[in-house]
Amino acid sequence: MKARIGFLMISMACLLFAVGSAGAQGVTPQTLLPGALIPQFVDPLPGPGQITVIDATAGPGPVLYNINSEEFQAQILPSTGVPAVPAKGRNPGFAGLPADTASWVWGYLTDDDVVAGSVRPSYLGPVVLAARGVRTHPTYVNNLPNGIDSNVQYLLPIDQTLDWADPLGAGCVSLPPPLSTTCSSIYLGPQPAVPHIHGGEVAPAFDGGPDAWWTPTGVSGVGFAGTTFEYPNTQQAGTIWFHDHALGITRLNVYAGMAGVHIISDPANEPPQAAGTCSTAAPFGGCLPNAAYDIPIIIQDRSFDTTGQLFYNLASNPQPNPAVHPYWIPEFIGDTIVVNGKTWPFLNVEPRKYRLRLLNGSNARFYDLTLSNGAPFTVIATDDGYLNAPVVTPNVIIGPGERYEVIVDFAGLLTGTQIIMKNSARTPFPGGAKVVKGTTDTVMQFRVNVTLDSTIADATLPANLRPNNQIVDIKGVVPAITRQLTLNEVIGPGGPLELVLNNTKYNGVIPGFTQRDSEQPQVGATELWEIINITADAHPIHTHLASHQIVNRQGFQATKWTNVYANDLAANAVLDGQGPPWQYLIPNADGAIGGNPAIGPYLQANRLTLPLPYEAGWKDTTIMYPGEVTRIMIRWTPTDILVGDETPGTNQYEGFDPMDLINGVGYVWHCHIIDHEDNEMMRPYVVQTIPQL
Repeated sequence: MKARIGFLMISMACLLFAVGSAGAQGVTPQTLLPGALIPQFVDPLPGPGQITVIDATAGPGPVLYNINSEEFQAQILPSTGVPAVPAKGRNPGFAGLPADTASWVWGYLTDDDVVAGSVRPSYLGPVVLAARGVRTHPTYVNNLPNGIDSNVQYLLPIDQTLDWADPLGAGCVSLPPPLSTTCSSIYLGPQPAVPHIHGGEVAPAFDGGPDAWWTPTGVSGVGFAGTTFEYPNTQQAGTIWFHDHALGITRLNVYAGMAGVHIISDPANEPPQAAGTCSTAAPFGGCLPNAAYDIPIIIQDRSFDTTGQLFYNLASNPQPNPAVHPYWIPEFIGDTIVVNGKTWPFLNVEPRKYRLRLLNGSNARFYDLTLSNGAPFTVIATDDGYLNAPVVTPNVIIGPGERYEVIVDFAGLLTGTQIIMKNSARTPFPGGAKVVKGTTDTVMQFRVNVTLDSTIADATLPANLRPNNQIVDIKGVVPAITRQLTLNEVIGPGGPLELVLNNTKYNGVIPGFTQRDSEQPQVGATELWEIINITADAHPIHTHLASHQIVNRQGFQATKWTNVYANDLAANAVLDGQGPPWQYLIPNADGAIGGNPAIGPYLQANRLTLPLPYEAGWKDTTIMYPGEVTRIMIRWTPTDILVGDETPGTNQYEGFDPMDLINGVGYVWHCHIIDHEDNEMMRPYVVQTIPQL
């Protein structure tokens, strides 16, 4: 990979090369359009007007709206086109792309968007503005075309050998090579999809888990409960989002464009002006977010082919075991950064404070964000709500699925100042290849060239951001249960074969259980999960429904512990993916359940670190580094219930019951590198009334 990147940077004339078919049956040949050829800062950042906004704040009854999964064209690449590269020597050159070259995508559209038709300025959206306490009832319609009727599906290498939705019942999961013709081909049938409300406190039926998928033809998974969802919006203010979560194809549906933002505001408890600039014209009225100064920033990486179409480039991270999984790669690595559905956009700003709602919507890429002028970020909120107090930091590290709300101050800068949001995170994170100078090290540009509107007061940041002075800190709570669980990578002949949680596949049933759900937390309980990462990379672990807080991270003697772990697996004849070495519910020497040898004797006292100051809030997605134990405290209680007021065994969620299962299906926890979750790095769990121990 490093050698190829180095080669690409030597000469622009040598940047074009064909990839995609490589003997893989059914994959459409595509030629990579290298990101280095794509002009930057040509088009403005898509915002309101380019990304549809649904105002769902009006009550008191539920707000109804439709969201349609559709195929359409979007202007992702620069509207001015991509310049040609002259032929030279053996290089045939590149004819360039004309102005307004659009890309076929899948995405979420409102009814008005569908009627409007034509090329859209962004594939992302809509942005749903919700108010706390006002229920929303979206109806999701799957109108995705398939096969010869689609301009997108044939570009998506759907791997039928993974444990996936499989609506036609091909049954290719875990078949040994040689594979049948059907199983070695990409899928071109009715497209499964299901929207997950990431960060939402909702019932299992409306969580949008991987088993709840359905197709345009009416075939559905075991967790399907209908197409009209119910979101109570009773949780604290926060930036949550929705994206596709269909079993085994999340990486491709999201890559094709299926993601939107769901912002919950709490007018009664917003800290004064912390939301941004103060304006009576704001969407929620009063001193609450003004759309001109409160801006979602959804960062993704993509690749394109020489016709301007999306390219899920299997060569971006070469297929390790094509004889087993013909089209799965461990992590998709794009060479182009896309923000709000636009390659390297710019944003015109006034010399004042702006609130940016950062969201990492990439498949696998992490970002370590800084500003080129050295200005800091002031972080005010994590995934699921405000921090205790603002945190000033020179950088923000954000993994796939994470969100941070930050204030950036452009006050005092001269008109014409240009600032670049930069990225320095390696891929895979944290020890992989460096970012490429001029492409993946660059996110977007800010231009200070708008006259300050002095009639609107600039934002101020109070010392306490939490509503009613509620301090977010559950680190001192005594957990009902401690679990020690592992992050594992299963290696095949050519490299990673799959990734698993606690050495257990998604649908795996381990000894001691009659069903697949080994995690069965009690409603209202608080648990300590100690996640032991024995892989080579960091994983952003996402917990559905329940928010958590990071307690700390601690290094351990990885070689010594993994040797003990491997010996225990062998002693009990447990193979890769078949579960932990010991009985799950029998506590180990540390008093932790999960079926793994105690980690305590192997911990390194000098490698104990607290969460970064800007991580110290309610989260649903947390980065877990290799060679470390990451401790998170999870509550199956709404985030607005004061610490200490939890009632184990009592449902304190408003308006829904998390124990109301659909055909036995509850929630999941998983890695949010979605290439990983699509290949077994996900486990189901159910919430129950009684404690598991």
